[in-house]
Amino acid sequence: MGALLFALLVGLAIGSFLNVLIVRIPKGESVVFPPSHCPECGESLKWWHNVPLLSYLLLRGRCAYCRNPIGALYPVVEALTGLLYLVVALKTGLGMEWFVTATIFALLLALSLIDFKYYAVPDSLNLTALALALLEPLLRFLWDWGTGTLSDFDLYKKALLTRFADAAILAFAFWALGFVVKRLIKKEALGEADIIIAATMGAMMGFPLSLVAIYIAAVLAIVPAIFARGHMVPFVPFLALGTWIAWVFEPTIMSWWSRLYA
Repeated sequence: MGALLFALLVGLAIGSFLNVLIVRIPKGESVVFPPSHCPECGESLKWWHNVPLLSYLLLRGRCAYCRNPIGALYPVVEALTGLLYLVVALKTGLGMEWFVTATIFALLLALSLIDFKYYAVPDSLNLTALALALLEPLLRFLWDWGTGTLSDFDLYKKALLTRFADAAILAFAFWALGFVVKRLIKKEALGEADIIIAATMGAMMGFPLSLVAIYIAAVLAIVPAIFARGHMVPFVPFLALGTWIAWVFEPTIMSWWSRLYA
């Protein structure tokens, strides 16, 4: 129980920082300076104004100085990120795999919200998620070495090479698909951000799970695309959601896959 509470608290804290990334990065602002402040009155916030969820509840959703409303998205992002880290911990246990995997999903959450609002995806966050997905075996090796639980080095090396290969294959497949679709419909279908996220999916989950995640994303995106009536529909949030569903339900999905191709 203590480990799960720890995972939740870490997630809530990172969710608070995600809010900073979501607000500042699209505007080209520093995520460090100036310190946290009210966007309305500009007053710097004290540390007790920034306690995830709790501060929002105690302040009744308003700035401590000017009493202007604080956007409801702030506590929602904190709560979702906390739950995200908790769910990943339930599946992996605490350790480097937990932290890296949960952080990738947290970055995908931030990318999804930015894409919904701005129809743009910051490379800084997208490439960070990809780097974490690619280097997770190396980070796990360093963690296991430091904690004295190191196993066969060849296993880490094989996992690292596999992640790079799977990421490259899925990225190329997405690029090729986008190239063909663009030629057919005469407009951009898949952007650079989608290709990077596809590489992240490949590195994280390999095959066939990443393909299942893409299928889920495509199915989820059909209804919004129909009702959009020609307007742009951001695909990154659906890729992120498809990845989350496929990763969480991996045992069930792989069981179905084994039966299908038995």
